[in-house]
Amino acid sequence: MELPKIDVQPRRLSQLLNDMEEGKLQVPRFQRDFVWPLTKTRALLDSMYKEFPIGSFFLWHAPPGSPPLSRPLEDLGIPAPKPGSEVTYILDGQQRLASLYAVINSVKLGSRDYGRVCIDLETATKCDETKDEGFDENIFVYRSADNQRYVAVRDLVGRNHLTIYNSISQEWQPAFNKAYNLFTTTYPLSVVWIQEQKLGDAIEIFQRINQAGKRLSRYDLVCANVWTEDFDFRKRVAHLNQRFAQDGFGALHETVYTQAFSLILKDKCTTAAELSLQTDEILQSWDRVVRALQLAVNFVANNLGVKRSDYLPYRGILVVLAYYFYHAPSSALSAQEREALWNWFWRVTLSERYSSTSPSRMAEDAQKLRPLIDGEEVSVDYPSKVTPEAVGRTKMTSTSSALRNAFICMLALKQPKNLKDGSPVNLADDFFSNLKKAERHHIFPVGYLKSSGFESLVHRLPNFCFIPSDLNREIGSREPAEYLTQYQKDNPQFAAAADSHLLPVTSGAAVWNNDFEGFRSERARLVADELNRFIDSKPDEFVERAAAEPEGLDIGPRVDLLEIRLRDFIDDRLSAVVGSNYWEQTMPSDVIGAVRQRIKEWCSRHPYIDQSEFMSGRRRLDFCDASHYEKIILKNWAQFEEFFQRKEEFQRHIAAYRTLRNCVQHNRQPSDIEQQLGEAAMTWLERIMDQYDQGIRAYAEEDNEADLAIE
Repeated sequence: MELPKIDVQPRRLSQLLNDMEEGKLQVPRFQRDFVWPLTKTRALLDSMYKEFPIGSFFLWHAPPGSPPLSRPLEDLGIPAPKPGSEVTYILDGQQRLASLYAVINSVKLGSRDYGRVCIDLETATKCDETKDEGFDENIFVYRSADNQRYVAVRDLVGRNHLTIYNSISQEWQPAFNKAYNLFTTTYPLSVVWIQEQKLGDAIEIFQRINQAGKRLSRYDLVCANVWTEDFDFRKRVAHLNQRFAQDGFGALHETVYTQAFSLILKDKCTTAAELSLQTDEILQSWDRVVRALQLAVNFVANNLGVKRSDYLPYRGILVVLAYYFYHAPSSALSAQEREALWNWFWRVTLSERYSSTSPSRMAEDAQKLRPLIDGEEVSVDYPSKVTPEAVGRTKMTSTSSALRNAFICMLALKQPKNLKDGSPVNLADDFFSNLKKAERHHIFPVGYLKSSGFESLVHRLPNFCFIPSDLNREIGSREPAEYLTQYQKDNPQFAAAADSHLLPVTSGAAVWNNDFEGFRSERARLVADELNRFIDSKPDEFVERAAAEPEGLDIGPRVDLLEIRLRDFIDDRLSAVVGSNYWEQTMPSDVIGAVRQRIKEWCSRHPYIDQSEFMSGRRRLDFCDASHYEKIILKNWAQFEEFFQRKEEFQRHIAAYRTLRNCVQHNRQPSDIEQQLGEAAMTWLERIMDQYDQGIRAYAEEDNEADLAIE
């Protein structure tokens, strides 16, 4: 017989507390810690004594197969659930139940001793006898018990309650008896049982119940689930986003991180999968997942026109690409891989594939793309939904529109030119960080459309164009036929510049007559046709390979990524040979001193960060530079010789890499020789890193096969 999804039943307090004591009733990790002060606990007991309602308790019976969600409650003396046992979680009422459990079980939390919460029998008797309304004297107090006037609540309901009852004054015995009965049998607790509901529904119920407080996002729940005193997921993400922002791409949405870890580690990125992430597995995979995300960002910026995170058609695209790069044996893609990922990106985007049920579809796509790693052909056939009508309806102010962002990426790939002089438009300019400004980026200026009665259509996609700030000021509110005629006359490359923006400027085009409606129709058709042409084409048909990786976006992230890989390599090798506490044993003394000073300075600038976060060797390596890597490897050459072979070759390449890295870091243009030597050095080092990673991966696979054989 199917159980009702909601069932309201009365329960005795003793029943619920027994379930907690046996580990059957747990607090989910997305709940707050037990934070009630003693004053609230005493007020709760007071309400029960006066037979005031204390609210319902919402309990969720987790179905079989649910991920473990229990928050450790050892401080309260509540055991973890037994493996494989059925678990019920407190969705609402954990502060109340935990308070009652702490009082009745005499729990000590720091300086708070809940065993000292006593009933004042004299005051309780006075309350029962008074006929006045609003009795406000404290019936429950925090003090030592004397088993006369003051009886600890734990003893009131304990095994020796009859002995205490017989020893107190007869005038207080009715109050004692009333309190005993209320706390053990007669006080009616209302329990709302939630059954046959999956994790996602349970979380939604929790959110709705707690609407009075700050609504928790899925990201909040994951951060709470994996938080420990030594690991703060939220702080780490904030640090990474600071780096992405400094590089010009912009911060990634917080869910990109949780979904990336979930998809990579669980092959799913549903809410349930994200909430099943464990701290240890995140820590173990942290560097590789972050590296995969950086490669994903580098790929979309260099190959797909996503110059800023805001231009991503769907955030899930980065998650799927991170999954791919995590499993790929090399960070350098083949032409076949690049073409397949290009095709997948445009089909996902233009089919609006991730507009609904995106987590399941992201997981499907991740599995569909994975055979590419082994050189197999992969194709996707998601049909495009782009039409001239859809383009005409789309607003540039709709920042979450996949079509709007696909249009921006397409224009970026076409390398738009300045309409006035034919020079490249610098899309890295901060002027283009906000495309919603009413006075910017319009072929028909807002002032002109306002006077023509089309002001409400100014932000429609066909009216958008990447117009630099100086040109935007020059255009002002002039009619397009006027300023475009001037630019056509002054700029010999005007036709090519207009084509880079997909502007219809052939003879007889509507724009020459200031016909806004005609222009919207013509350009919407051009944009729709061009977007649909991207789907079945190869990337090099639209942009030269060299142009697809502009210097500013190509070399910088590549340099940064190689530095991370060098740190990972050093840490992994020294940990394997010396042990995780390798730092003091293997580091040159000047490196130890320099890193110690840098960590100290970092913590002084960020006082909310504890120096204990930098105890591991890998975290300390983040404060090293390229000259330090050379010193570390040379001091421990016996551990690295098999990979680099010749010490002189290693020193030559690491020096060339260091020179190029310094140019990038200090925003200095390298000379041709520095560029060539630096890139050659990077290729040499990357191949060694790839070879090492492949060896580690092969070893892990052999280990797994051995485990399976044993089983």
